[in-house]
Amino acid sequence: MMVGVGSATLATIVWVHVAIRLLHLGVYLRGGNAAKGGSVRTIVYVSGAIVTLVLVLVTGWAAIN
Repeated sequence: MMVGVGSATLATIVWVHVAIRLLHLGVYLRGGNAAKGGSVRTIVYVSGAIVTLVLVLVTGWAAIN
């Protein structure tokens, strides 16, 4: 348990983040379209940012409580 967050919850969020970042890396290295709304590269990048935000909020909320 880290800062009151269950280990399963934390591990799930971290592994989702890692999977999204690896997918983004693959699309980036393949030469996906950059900075065009709705492209796979943009969607994966934003998904990674959202998962990171969820990770920060979950650990922050657990630390406060």
